[in-house]
Order: sequence, then C-alpha cells, then structure tokens
Amino acid sequence: MSRKVIITVAPTGSVTTRAETPYLPITPEEVIEETVRSYNAGASVVHLHARDPDTGQPTSSVEIFRMYLDGIRQRCPIITQITTGGGAATLGLGYDERFRPVEELRPDSASLNAGSMNFGRKLFPNPPEVMERYAKRMVELGVMPEFEIYDLSMIQNVDVWIRRPGIVPPPYQNSFVMGVLGGIPPTFKNLLALVESLPQGDTWQVIGIGRHQFTLGVAGILLGGNIRVGFEDNIYLAKGVLARSNAELVEKAVRIIRELGFEVASVEEARGILPLRPRERYPQ
Repeated sequence: MSRKVIITVAPTGSVTTRAETPYLPITPEEVIEETVRSYNAGASVVHLHARDPDTGQPTSSVEIFRMYLDGIRQRCPIITQITTGGGAATLGLGYDERFRPVEELRPDSASLNAGSMNFGRKLFPNPPEVMERYAKRMVELGVMPEFEIYDLSMIQNVDVWIRRPGIVPPPYQNSFVMGVLGGIPPTFKNLLALVESLPQGDTWQVIGIGRHQFTLGVAGILLGGNIRVGFEDNIYLAKGVLARSNAELVEKAVRIIRELGFEVASVEEARGILPLRPRERYPQ
C-alpha cells in the first residue's frame, strides 16, 4: 500500500498582502470558502491566522477565529489549527494574548514555536517558559501542539524543555519552516539534517517559503514527510504565475504526490497519522 501524505493549507497568514495578490482571503466568508475549496481539493489540515475584515491587517480577535472555526466546521471535517505565533512579530502581542484563541476555542491543533529568533528585522520571542506553559495547557485542553522548527537548535529546545520533562506525551508533530530570514536556509542538505535529528516516531511536514514551497516539499515527501501549501507561505503556482486560490496550490500538491507514487491522506487518515486525540474526546 502506498504511503499517505498529509496536505496542510495555510490560506492567509499574517504577512501576505492584497497588494501582493488580489486573491488573498481577508473576510471570514473568504477564509471559510478558501478552506472548503482546499479541503475539496485534497487538504486535510487548515492552519489559520485571523485578519481584520475591514483593513486586511492581522488580528488576534477571538471572535474572528470563532467565525472561521464555526463556518469551517459547518461545511467540512478538515482538521483545524490556530496559530499562537502570528501576532508576536507583526503585532507585538503578549504571550497570553497569543494563546487566548486556543484557550477559548479549542481547535484540533495549535502551532507551538520552538524558540526565539530574528524574524526578518523583528524579534520573534518564544522563551522556554512560554513553550512549557503553552505545551502544558494544550495537553489540558486536548489540543495537539505542532512544533514550529525554524532552525536545528529548536529540535533540541523541544527535546530539553518539552520531551524530556514529559510535558507532552510523544510522538510529536513538527513543521520545518525553511526560508525565513533569520531561520535555517532552504537547502536540501539542511532539510536532511532536520529530518535526521528528529526522534523516531515523530511526524513532520515541510513549510518552504516562497519559491521553495514545492521544491523542498517534494524533497520532504520523498524523505517520508508531509507538505504545507498556501498563501501564507507562497502565492505563485509557477514562476510569475499567481495562484488564483489556495485550492490551486493544493491541487498542484496532489498531482505531485500522485506522480511520486504516493497517495493523499484523507481527513480520517490524517487523524490516524498525526498524534491527535479522537474527535469525540475533545473537550467541548
């Protein structure tokens, strides 16, 4: 049987703008519609940032996240994930503000950034005590942490501050974010180093920024991982060709996965692959 590959879609992020692409979803209705289109195209996980529907700027509004989750859940069973880092560099949010949407809405999963770094010219603070606090609370809420790994040292951070103390039962889901200025450079050798540094049993995906979305995504698939696509990380379907929707990027990922001889994981299959708790056991 062919291996199942999970596709995550990140439809909006907190950095991409309408000036860069007119197809960026901004309003709750647009984000919900893009998520449903991406699910129908083959995505089984959605990674969500909130946008002010009037200005298009990033926001930490719990109510906007609530509208996203309510609308998505009414229309498709995709696995939902909320960021805990999106407002740190762009809005200068405090640690409690960054976590409040997860606390109140309890999505299936939430990102957990695995260390502090320079994110371009801005500081992205994620000290060990915040990693520990977020991880402990996610376990209590029944929310799967997805560890965002921007450099090799962050794998060590997760091991020292989270895994060894037993804060979160293993295995873990990890995202290798490659191509952010201040993080690990987007090369195949660096991806291999990241993969070889993970403990056995962990699951992982590649998040290639910009033109690296599909080149590193293909490498990740061949190395046994999964792939994230979407306007948060890349807006081009091919060189100089804007994708008209996130679903087009998902469709491209589906074609690549099948051409490589693998299969696309359904939502239920993804739930069996990822270290998620069963849906019926999630706190309401």
